Amino acid sequence: MKKNLILIDEAIESDHRVLATIKGYDQPIIFDCTKITLPKLKRLSNLSIAIQTFISLPIYCFKLNASYNIKPNGIVKGLMTSIVAYSRSKKVASFLRKKYKKGMLKSIHANDFMCGMIGAQLAVYFNIDLIYDAHEVEFHRNRKNSLLRVVFDMLLEQKVINVAKKIIVVNRPIKMLYMDIYNIPESKINIIDNNHFAPHMGFANSMFNENINEMAIVYVGGGTNGRKLESLGFDCSQTDVKVHAFFLSRTPDIAYEHDWILGSTDYLLELLELIKKKRSIMWCCTDDICLSYRLSLPNKFFQAMAVGIPVIAYKGTYLAEIVRENNLGFTYDDHNFREITDQLKDSKKYYALLESVSVFQEKLFLEKLEL
Repeated sequence: MKKNLILIDEAIESDHRVLATIKGYDQPIIFDCTKITLPKLKRLSNLSIAIQTFISLPIYCFKLNASYNIKPNGIVKGLMTSIVAYSRSKKVASFLRKKYKKGMLKSIHANDFMCGMIGAQLAVYFNIDLIYDAHEVEFHRNRKNSLLRVVFDMLLEQKVINVAKKIIVVNRPIKMLYMDIYNIPESKINIIDNNHFAPHMGFANSMFNENINEMAIVYVGGGTNGRKLESLGFDCSQTDVKVHAFFLSRTPDIAYEHDWILGSTDYLLELLELIKKKRSIMWCCTDDICLSYRLSLPNKFFQAMAVGIPVIAYKGTYLAEIVRENNLGFTYDDHNFREITDQLKDSKKYYALLESVSVFQEKLFLEKLEL
């Protein structure tokens, strides 16, 4: 019987979207593209790619700067990382072509950009469908995106999109961006259903006790850069507010330096207990240094909505717009942390936030609100 192949590039348990993807298939083959050991990769020598990159520079630069205010970080910074990733994708695809014979696979579901490059090569070779889950803005998702790296990644992603039967993104702004940049017909690109978390409808609202004044800033996710955890650590050190962190990957030094309360990776029961005992709010801040962070809707936001607690989003992000429009919490601007905690101390204001989140819960999880 033909199988569906799901390509991943991180631990399954740390990515709720991958877990949701797996549930959608009947006994799929799951392959972690990072686990394969390859010989030392040489620098890519591909004249065609180099020529395409330089030809595309003026077109992409105009679009990115004029329409999306992207300001690349230098000329070549990070380019070698993308070149090595492309080289690796070719090696992994070659390995998988030998591992699976023609006729064994039904389709490929590729999570993230690197898996998309591998998946595109396999889809062409096996003549099967590719579903490309772009997650976020893959060509501009970290602080090392130089001009040449952005254009190089966009050219590679264009190749993936040309092969893919369906593209999946997380929200409307990213859908419109991809349709514009890559000239994708609307019928080919979908916004993913973000209901990856079991909704506890009205839970935090029903647990509210105005006599409980102790506050907790909750963080769920990876201990990686771009989450403004350093700012959180410093600001909390100036107050009596404690951070309760559930790190799904590595634990950063900042957590030990400021004595954060660390929970387990299987965190849901601990989180629900915490909500009963403290006025809890989820830290959902991401830097606005790149387009991906600016437009992303992190899993922690949907987890907060699922359990019914408000959030803190960073200024200038799409999430901050959603938070303001629906009264789901606060917008952090690097200077107003004490103002936020002072408002959390006000029982009426905190309860009003819980009420707003409860209303939004129904729209998101029952009415399938598309963000």
